[in-house]
Amino acid sequence: MTFAQMHEDLDVVLDKHDFPWQEPEEKDIFLNFALNEYVKNKYAEFEVNEKRREDIRTLILSLSGTSSSITLPADFLFALSLKGTFQIVDCGIPTNKEIFIRPIQHDDINKITDDPFNKPSDKHPVYISNATGFTIESDNIPVSWTLKYLKEPLPIDGTNNPAGSSDLPNYTHEEIINLAIRKILASIEKDTYQLQLNEIQNQE
Repeated sequence: MTFAQMHEDLDVVLDKHDFPWQEPEEKDIFLNFALNEYVKNKYAEFEVNEKRREDIRTLILSLSGTSSSITLPADFLFALSLKGTFQIVDCGIPTNKEIFIRPIQHDDINKITDDPFNKPSDKHPVYISNATGFTIESDNIPVSWTLKYLKEPLPIDGTNNPAGSSDLPNYTHEEIINLAIRKILASIEKDTYQLQLNEIQNQE
């Protein structure tokens, strides 16, 4: 579905509610509000079932590197997983092992750094967020790491790019339009808001 078609579908439903005509720029604003809400909600439910994962599958990207510092790309939205390869010595033999790197809060990192039983190590690495990205805390710099993350969706711009289309699966577009309509109706406290909310809840 193109951005122009999303505008058209929005008009059809709003016309049924006797809602006044909206300018293309206004439609884009509400559609993007709905798009952002949709993606954030699906991310929150990402591990619930296969449907939730498929809803935002097209937004999942990977990033790899070899240092302890991870600079996040401009389109980064949420982290899904971070794995690192570390050289672990067992019985005197060094072996590269892939290990899950878990996130940690800023107020916890200082506590565990001084705790010999919970201190970050190559076998139990952690990462902490900062203004530009993530920092991996371990004994040594990882041999490599791979970050799977959710990128920001392509903004809906039916005003300037009517032939463009969303980078989400086609079947999600109707849900996004319904969310946009809910927001428009709520903005004027229209009595059909609850009816539209029920429609969204029943569209699975």
